[in-house]
Amino acid sequence: MIRVLLNVFRPLRWYRNAFMLLGALLAIKIAEIGISDSFVGILCAFISICLVASGNYGINEVLDAKHDAQHPLKRLRAIPSGKISSTPVVIISIILYIAGISILLPLRNIMLVISISLLLLSGILYNVKPFRLKDKPYMDFIAESLNNPIRLMVGWYSVAPSDKLVPSSFILGFWFLGMFLMASKRFGEYRFFKNKNKLVEYRKSFKHYTEEKIIISMIASLSAFMFMLGALCIKYSVDLVLFLPFVIVFIVWFFRLAYEKDTIVKDPERVFQRKLFLLYSVVVCGVFIYLLFSGNQIFGFLLK
Repeated sequence: MIRVLLNVFRPLRWYRNAFMLLGALLAIKIAEIGISDSFVGILCAFISICLVASGNYGINEVLDAKHDAQHPLKRLRAIPSGKISSTPVVIISIILYIAGISILLPLRNIMLVISISLLLLSGILYNVKPFRLKDKPYMDFIAESLNNPIRLMVGWYSVAPSDKLVPSSFILGFWFLGMFLMASKRFGEYRFFKNKNKLVEYRKSFKHYTEEKIIISMIASLSAFMFMLGALCIKYSVDLVLFLPFVIVFIVWFFRLAYEKDTIVKDPERVFQRKLFLLYSVVVCGVFIYLLFSGNQIFGFLLK
């Protein structure tokens, strides 16, 4: 039963929440917050975001059970396969939601609580009728990608006070990047299914998609992300122009992965199977952080 619950609430995906650390680093740099004062807030926020994310996974599994039964792999999940009923999963999800928000209350940062609540709300709007945005074309990946800027906000407010707003350029930039990644996931799913009727039964939004439409969505999301990257160059560090070749290699590599038959793009938790790509992704993040924080050491003369 423990193994079944771990499969439902997916703690192995908690690594995604490490993205909030970038938000914390940005707050330390931009909002000039002391590092020594940040540890407790970051730790509590990370525990909170993991608990709420697991609650979302539980609700997702309950409400998707009928659809997952049409998926060649997801039909083996706990609820579709009959290993556990929906009721205990819902109860545990509610407990995780309450615990995730409660752990933040002693920090007395209303914006941090709001940020975590947005993650919870995102899960509800994405999965629960009459909203169920995952069934609506384009809204399925636009809404799911909101988790990127939400994680950024959680990280930011884990160290910054409520009156220090997250820069909109970062919010939009990482939202657009998330759109590209989620649209790529849809692309991988679309190509994976041989029976298109089964594909639509699995996710209604695929009724409106074609391979061409998804690729156009991926390109549009990338274009918006690159525009926001340019805005970051102008506003924070002109040295970020050196980040461009790293991004291009990442995008080309990601597209090639997306075209593989059983691509990891449709199952992000399988990224560990591609250790070289994972290592490069970490390098890309490190280069971005370094160039952002370097203080225009290379091209600063252009601003004089």
